[in-house]
Amino acid sequence: MAPRPEALWLVLTTEADVQKASALAEQLISRELAACVSFQAIQSCYRWEGRVEHANEVQLLIKTTAPGLNALLGAIEALHSYDTPEILHWQAQPSHAYGAWAAASINPDA
Repeated sequence: MAPRPEALWLVLTTEADVQKASALAEQLISRELAACVSFQAIQSCYRWEGRVEHANEVQLLIKTTAPGLNALLGAIEALHSYDTPEILHWQAQPSHAYGAWAAASINPDA
């Protein structure tokens, strides 16, 4: 049986539109903080400053490794267009091939 690959971290955030989502994704990939960023249009409903709001947003699912997680989270906070961005993260177990590819794509010292 092959050894299990290193766990990956999935990070979820939203951006205001496709252009901002794409720009954020490209920065994270260029800086070697993320192996892959998937994004899709969503509709959100939330309470903001005492009012119920509805918004069209773009949700980003970002894949990184444990050594790259803190740098990635810091970059999202610094680069994000929102004052209070949604940032959620959790561990996931990848397939061996995908985990190896993702780990080779991340430079935690970048």
